[in-house]
Amino acid sequence: MDLRHSSYDGDLQMFVESAREPDLARLTFLRWLVEQRRLEHGPAGAPSGDLAARPACSYASAVELKAA
Repeated sequence: MDLRHSSYDGDLQMFVESAREPDLARLTFLRWLVEQRRLEHGPAGAPSGDLAARPACSYASAVELKAA
């Protein structure tokens, strides 16, 4: 966050930014990335870590676990 364009709101207890015009050059570039299918990249490698070995559960089984 750019602190030059923000101020602290004590009621919200957070920094807030003032409204400003969108950066059309940035939006145009983002649109170009989407149109060229370059906005996101593929996975960099295979999943790893403690949670990668655990199979993902479906929504239905997750609901059943909460009900039990």
